[in-house]
Amino acid sequence: MVDSHNHIHFREFRKDLDEVLGRAVSAGLTAMLTVGIDPKDSKVAVAMASSNELVYASVGIHPQMASRFGPDDVYRLEGLCTPRTLAVGETGFDLYRSPQTRNEQEEIFKAHIVLAKRLGLLLVIHDRDAHDETVAVLDESEGWDAGGVFHCFSGDVELARKVVENGFLVSIPGVVTYHNADKLKDVVRDIPLEALLVETDAPYLAPVPMRGKRNEPSFVRHAVEEIARIKGVSAQDVARVTSDNFKRVFFKRARGAEGDHERVHS
Repeated sequence: MVDSHNHIHFREFRKDLDEVLGRAVSAGLTAMLTVGIDPKDSKVAVAMASSNELVYASVGIHPQMASRFGPDDVYRLEGLCTPRTLAVGETGFDLYRSPQTRNEQEEIFKAHIVLAKRLGLLLVIHDRDAHDETVAVLDESEGWDAGGVFHCFSGDVELARKVVENGFLVSIPGVVTYHNADKLKDVVRDIPLEALLVETDAPYLAPVPMRGKRNEPSFVRHAVEEIARIKGVSAQDVARVTSDNFKRVFFKRARGAEGDHERVHS
């Protein structure tokens, strides 16, 4: 099983990271993509990927950081990339927490698209309360050409269909286990399993029955089980197909990652 977007906020796991990774292995995970949210965080993500064969990295500057960083800071992330860097981001818009920096968010979003296409890496898209804005930038900047994933998907079925039609994957977080997550459950019901990924967004959004606790990669199985229930298939099938999706998309595009391909399996 692959945790496609393990947004470890490293300070949250500083004291027990080895134990967390050990529990991930015990839960059946064979790979994780850990995502940087600013230059310093991205450097830590790359270092973690370099020292642990379970982990791969994405480098980026979160849209909530748009008041502190600009396009040049995004371009400098190229210097951090290694063969185990699979993606650029997370990037996009967060108009829920930071609506006042909408223009700055668009600037660094476009810079991430340029960087991803330059390096042949995928995009990890953050889209919160900004579906129209996110799609508009991807359309105008030909960002769909980079490929990638809409992480922690929060849109409706119509948006999910557009994302998939443009070659991106839809990543389902532990939110799918929540009682009131009808819209996300509809997305899971409608979108083919071959277009889905599963994630934790650790340390946030812990699934039922772990809600209220610090989220961690091993908890991804609860989202897998809920997706299986919705689709009427086995959890093993969900784990296998979503892991294959990750390999098919991320390792096809990543620089030098083909040599690691066989290390990621269900």
